[in-house]
Amino acid sequence: MPEVHVRFPEPLQLFATALFRAVGPDADVAEEVADHLIGANLAGHDSHGVIRIPQYFDLIAKGALSPTARPEIIRSTSVTALVDARRGLSHFAAAFALDWAMERAAQHGLAAAAIRQASHVGRLGHSTERAGRRGYIAILTVGVGGPGLGGMVLFGSRQRFLGANPWSISVPAKGRPPMVFDGSSSAVAEGKVRLARSKGMPLPEGAIVDAEGRPTTNPEDFYRGGGMLPVGGSIAGHKGYGFAMASMLLSALAMIDDPDPMLWASSQAEQGDRRGRAGGVFLLVVDPGRFGDSGLYQTLVAEVLAAAKRAPCAPGVDEILVPGEPEIKMRERRTSEGIPIPDTTWKELAALAERFGVTLP
Repeated sequence: MPEVHVRFPEPLQLFATALFRAVGPDADVAEEVADHLIGANLAGHDSHGVIRIPQYFDLIAKGALSPTARPEIIRSTSVTALVDARRGLSHFAAAFALDWAMERAAQHGLAAAAIRQASHVGRLGHSTERAGRRGYIAILTVGVGGPGLGGMVLFGSRQRFLGANPWSISVPAKGRPPMVFDGSSSAVAEGKVRLARSKGMPLPEGAIVDAEGRPTTNPEDFYRGGGMLPVGGSIAGHKGYGFAMASMLLSALAMIDDPDPMLWASSQAEQGDRRGRAGGVFLLVVDPGRFGDSGLYQTLVAEVLAAAKRAPCAPGVDEILVPGEPEIKMRERRTSEGIPIPDTTWKELAALAERFGVTLP
């Protein structure tokens, strides 16, 4: 599949900002969303980059996403907050909740926030890495589930019941970038399926099943009623299933008394009986300095990561990479070499640019 290469990230980020500004959000909201999307592309996670823009604009057109909404705190204590994203561009809502949690963790040692009425919040590692670089431990998960919701089947079932329900954890380290784990509870994230479909490429075996529950590598089968498998596949899929269920139920703190749960801006969630459905976003920030000397802790983390990198490589492996390191290397590479964008995505962006009077980079 042909690709377009954008030589420098800045013009693409300015383009994305201008495109979102054209549908009404405040400048800081549009800039945060654009920074998040381009950051995902730079980190090598194209499934969470500009390929998502047409999806967001489709949700806006359907009224499932409100581009002008700003998040607000509905209820709070000294260390907890319930944030309402108000069906807005939720990359900004996640950043808003993270800033609040880091401020409170600095005062009290830790803080937690739950976000309701959220749409897609993007690549979770983008948020937790920011906390890690400021010296905090951060845990962020997004979960949704219930009959017919999400794109992942239950372990042993062919019914869609769970979202990809990702988790991200960031831990600060002395003299080096934080360790950042970011992964979905499904064998492959829906964005990866979307990207493979855009490129006309097959998926790895063990990633999805078709509508009848049969293994397949054709991404089109997912969009014909199939589903993603939990991480672990047929042997250890109960582990991915458990992570996904835990994510959903923890994130459901956001909707305990929500009179109109959004559940991931899904049109399915807008109809019928909502019993048995749950979802939201959950964030925890911890100041390691409240357990002892933060500098010593970060030195300990750095020493462990360094020891991991010194481990002998298996045959065919050139270097041991710790979580977060592949993104750092890809960010350096793409900053100098450019960002590849599938031709189909570029054409969709060009159509949006023409529609809203924004110049392509």
